[in-house]
Amino acid sequence: MSFMKLFISAAFVTVLAGSAWAAPKYVGVDGCKCHKSEISDWERSSHAKAFDLLSPGKKDAKKKKAGLDPDKDYSSDPKCVKCHTTGYKDDGGFTDLSSTAKLAGVGCEMCHGPGSDYRQIHKEKTTKFTRAEVKAAGQLFGSVDPQVCYSCHKNKDNPFRDEGFDVKEAIDNSRAFHKLYPLEGNH
Repeated sequence: MSFMKLFISAAFVTVLAGSAWAAPKYVGVDGCKCHKSEISDWERSSHAKAFDLLSPGKKDAKKKKAGLDPDKDYSSDPKCVKCHTTGYKDDGGFTDLSSTAKLAGVGCEMCHGPGSDYRQIHKEKTTKFTRAEVKAAGQLFGSVDPQVCYSCHKNKDNPFRDEGFDVKEAIDNSRAFHKLYPLEGNH
């Protein structure tokens, strides 16, 4: 085989492998609409409103206590935005309010991972899938893996970091995001 044919074949295989192994993309809360109770709980949560807290004049006393300027707008500070939005700097994640406003705030995918792949399984199988199956497609579970929550709550850049943050206690607190509703099916 000539060098050129070999090179073209290798390039083609690389392109195919790259597309087959492409990272999952963020779909936003709208992609999770079937979970009506969870979405309703989340809409009232502090996670849903997390991006708003970066605006001047929000949570003034708490910001002062953490050494932050309560009159400063932190909505473009990468150290803050990465935990107050969904998928910041990731493929399909939050970029800015003008182009990705639906990903402002801590949405479903901050706790469950980018949804493009596992959402497809949810749509196709409704409740007839296993947790292992969706985990293999990238779905995360903060209730099972505390690192999901610690990535922000114990992040070195978090001025409100609490080394004593207890995931189970946070999950039991329905104001945090959503109640843990009973699972349907075998997952």
